[in-house]
Amino acid sequence: MRSLSGKELELKLDLTPQELQRVGAHPALEDLTVGKPVTRTLRSIYFDTPDHRLWARGISLRLRAIGDKWVQTVKAGTRVKSGVSNPDEVEAAVAKPEPDLGAIGDPRVRRVIERAVKASALEPQFETIVTRTTRKLHSDKGDLELALDEGVVRCGASEDKLCEAELELKAGSPECLLETATVLFSAEPIRLAEASKAERGYNLALGRQAGSAAPSKAQRTALTGEETCGQALVSFVEAAATQIALNRRAVLETDDPEGAHQMRVGLRRLRSALRAFRPLLDTPATRELAQHAREIGQSVGELRNADVLIESIYAPVAGLRRGQPGFPELREALAAHRSAKRTEARAAVCGEPWSKLQLYLALWPQTVRGHARLERPVRDFATSALARSWKKAAKRGPSLATLVPEERHEMRKSLKAVRYTAEFFDSLYPPRKVGPFVKELKRLQDVFGYMNDVAMAEGLAAISDTRCADNREAQRAAGYILGWHDVKAECTWKEVTEAWHRLEKRPRFWS
Repeated sequence: MRSLSGKELELKLDLTPQELQRVGAHPALEDLTVGKPVTRTLRSIYFDTPDHRLWARGISLRLRAIGDKWVQTVKAGTRVKSGVSNPDEVEAAVAKPEPDLGAIGDPRVRRVIERAVKASALEPQFETIVTRTTRKLHSDKGDLELALDEGVVRCGASEDKLCEAELELKAGSPECLLETATVLFSAEPIRLAEASKAERGYNLALGRQAGSAAPSKAQRTALTGEETCGQALVSFVEAAATQIALNRRAVLETDDPEGAHQMRVGLRRLRSALRAFRPLLDTPATRELAQHAREIGQSVGELRNADVLIESIYAPVAGLRRGQPGFPELREALAAHRSAKRTEARAAVCGEPWSKLQLYLALWPQTVRGHARLERPVRDFATSALARSWKKAAKRGPSLATLVPEERHEMRKSLKAVRYTAEFFDSLYPPRKVGPFVKELKRLQDVFGYMNDVAMAEGLAAISDTRCADNREAQRAAGYILGWHDVKAECTWKEVTEAWHRLEKRPRFWS
């Protein structure tokens, strides 16, 4: 087993089938090769949570069939740069093609993975099937392994062809790898690989093509305090517009759930900025901009809700009930539901509502120029905006424990408004005062966010009835999931009063 104390170092090249044959027949291999080449078919299954928590941490977890045995491999730092891969790696034999976290020999790595997948399920994401010809090489400077791979990366009905060479240093100095690579590959033009098999698999799973847009988080707009309210408002709206546009591309060009999530965040930040400045600017054009954002947000929100049903509602229970009947079929139904919502969202962000929003985002900033009320210093306005936002949330604070679901939803929106308003203006206040308040606010938001997810999860029953009408086990799985979350939600809601008291005790940094 290679532990994390010994890194793998290898060079990866993308080849055509003809180039692969030429490398395999290279005259220098006759002197370098030790023993006979070995050719075999390798099937590798890559596992992750539905929201790809391992990959977000730079970790891949695969199960590879070698003959009638299975080997589990964990790699950390798996990204390929200019053809060079230098990951940490831990291997262990396992009894069957299912992840066994207890078999990970490095305690530190095991803890990282266990924390990452906590309250979720490890599921197959994609697989690779390759015919690999391996040669052991030896020179006076070290030992290497040359692997020539031809096959596919497969995710559902989609697949991507693989044809590559991997030259791995087994013993000796990096100079050994460099010199041997020069002998084998430098005579003809080469293409250094820019993606590992895992990266290519995740790209396939997320529907990414070369040049596809990546999801983008909000970019912080730092104020100096010298700006006018008009300048600050326009900067907030333009930052939100950039986030919306980038993530619209991600929604259209990929299946990455983060695209819909970040687009919805951008739309909410846009509306929150307009709402924060409403006492100074409440024009017809501003109301129209907010309405167009709300309309697009509803369509994108339905796609995001479909993601949440899988990631936050289904996965935690499926992780506990692994192997139970009905769960795989329910997972397929939820994936089909999400696919339908993705189609609807893509239509929405290409239709008339999007065209209107684009025009308003482009031209609305011009409509606010010259408004006298926006000429006041933003530093003076920020304090009143934050106080006003907090006052709305604080009204329900003393009676949190008795709020009905509709009131909880309103409270959640109020807390989100406080959060966004705080983020807009935080650069005007000392970080040591802002940080503790926002930290407690996030904790309270997490409680309300989970309660909102559980309320939204009631749609799980309708999905199972519609898409699994003839599968009683899938319907029972849906019922079990809903019951599990109802119990958890009841326990979680008991924490809300204490969470509110902690937040309320924090000094308001704007006061």
